[in-house]
Amino acid sequence: MTAFPDRAGLQPERTALAWQRTAITATVVMVPLIVVNVRLGSWLMTVLGAAATTAAVVVAVRVRRRFSQLRGDPRPFSPFAPMAGVVTVTSLAALIGLLTALVVVLK
Repeated sequence: MTAFPDRAGLQPERTALAWQRTAITATVVMVPLIVVNVRLGSWLMTVLGAAATTAAVVVAVRVRRRFSQLRGDPRPFSPFAPMAGVVTVTSLAALIGLLTALVVVLK
């Protein structure tokens, strides 16, 4: 953990770690969904899954920059962009998972 001499606590670092974990989890969930959709021949879902996985990787890497900002940057940081990215990636993973399940059940 990083010590913040001028800051009250480690809440910003914990929040950034939570964003990163959520993005990594979305990536892990999406990989089997992509494989299933390729085997089912659902190319639209495969492309959407690949896009969501790419977005999740980008979010996880961008949160890494947040750690460097926390280490010595006194400027405030708006959490809106990373949170919107995590919400988008998580929602896409859930939607693709639901649609994949419906395709499997209806076949």
